Amino acid sequence: MLTSNSYGNPQKVPIPSRDGARNRRSRPAAHAITRLSRGGGGNGRLSGKTTSQSTIRKEAIVGLKLTIRFCLLGSCAFLLLASACGTSSKTSRRNSSLTNKKAPAAKAAVAGSSSDSKNEAKAQSSDSAKASKKATAVETKKKPPGPPPPPPEPDLPTRFPHGLLCPIPSEVPAGTELIIRCAAKPVLATKSVVLQYRPSGTDRFVTTDANHSPKGWYVAKIPATEVKGSSLQFFAQAYNANNKVTASNGNDESPNILLIRKGGSGEAGAGGTDQPVADDDPLARIHGELAAANAEKNEGRRRAVRSWWLGLGMGTGWGWFPARDPENYGSQGARLPSSWSFGGVLHLLPEIGYQWTDHIMFSLQGRYQFVHTEAGAGCLPPACRDPNTYAWAVLGRAYLLSDGLFGRASNLQAFGTGTLGGGTAFRLFVAPSDNFKSSDTVNGGPLVAGLGGGLVYNFTNYLALAAEFRALFGFWDVAVVLEGGLSAQLKIWTPGARRAPPPETELPPETEPDYPPIE
Repeated sequence: MLTSNSYGNPQKVPIPSRDGARNRRSRPAAHAITRLSRGGGGNGRLSGKTTSQSTIRKEAIVGLKLTIRFCLLGSCAFLLLASACGTSSKTSRRNSSLTNKKAPAAKAAVAGSSSDSKNEAKAQSSDSAKASKKATAVETKKKPPGPPPPPPEPDLPTRFPHGLLCPIPSEVPAGTELIIRCAAKPVLATKSVVLQYRPSGTDRFVTTDANHSPKGWYVAKIPATEVKGSSLQFFAQAYNANNKVTASNGNDESPNILLIRKGGSGEAGAGGTDQPVADDDPLARIHGELAAANAEKNEGRRRAVRSWWLGLGMGTGWGWFPARDPENYGSQGARLPSSWSFGGVLHLLPEIGYQWTDHIMFSLQGRYQFVHTEAGAGCLPPACRDPNTYAWAVLGRAYLLSDGLFGRASNLQAFGTGTLGGGTAFRLFVAPSDNFKSSDTVNGGPLVAGLGGGLVYNFTNYLALAAEFRALFGFWDVAVVLEGGLSAQLKIWTPGARRAPPPETELPPETEPDYPPIE
């Protein structure tokens, strides 16, 4: 160990061992004894040693003090750190306890806020859904749904109950394009198919050619503008390479009838009726369909457009003539005053007519009149002359027909007529008198014109019965006859109408012969 002496010079001081430390307590006494025994000769060395020992003690005390100070400072620092740690742990415990206490409230607050947010989100979603529904409804009202895409083309049928098969639905919506597919029996060697249709409210059939599809169908399209009203009539005909009809599906006299229901553009009522039908009332729909079917059936009873017909009728009448001379006895000075007179026993009315449209007809009519004769007392020739016994005329006529008097379901129609013609015209009967011994006649003609009207009832599309009342005016010999009659009208021919050929006999399927087995 390095120390400093009294002169300030460093010197080595031996470090006492444990054994030396244990024997230090006995050293002072030993030194004192040694000093007494030696006497005063050793004072210098003793003082030097004493000085070094005191220095060592002071240094030891100083080191001890520093050590104590360091220990105290370390303990204080340790205590301060411990107290700080304890305070922080207590604070953390308190904070944790407070946190634990506040957690339920916080959770409740969070749950409340989340529920509020969920409610607000639900309210917002419901509002947005309502807004979207309203927007969708507005768009739906503004933009009607477009027509559905056409269905895929079906396969050809394997069985043909007729030579030409045209499957159709029972009804179609109004204002939509109609596609009609027809399939011809393979044995007929069909080259082409022609479709003829007649929209509601029109008089003539419209012809359109069918296209041959890849699957073998003959496809014809009817424009959406033609699918209107209550029904649509059509028929199809198949032709071979020689342009001859080999098969047909319907004809112009008995076409296929397709009902048009309200939908698409909404021009026709459901089932073809003009009355609104409630969607939630099935009975109303059934009644509407029956009414439409009945109306179509009754319309089918009427004569087809562009048809020729024959008529035969009979009648009688009553007439008036102004003052004039009779035909036979006028040369003898007999003069007749104006009077009403019988128009003959009977007149026949043969007629041939043409149905131009559903409401207009033209005809050429013959009128052959049988005149009643009567001989007076003492009627002997030559004073008693033979009166005229007949009269004839050829009349051109025009008819104007109405719709059914009791709606479309009625076959009873009213009509008006106009007549113009000539011949011997008509005669009125004059009874015998004092001036002439036999009956005589008064002529009206030779030209004649007239107006009339009546009713016609259609039993079928071939047969109708008409009742007419008319007035005929004769001139230059002026006379008027009012007559009534009944006539039957029979349709005989429709130009361009093709009858369906008789059903062809089906050929038996070819069977392969049984060959003997090869050995």
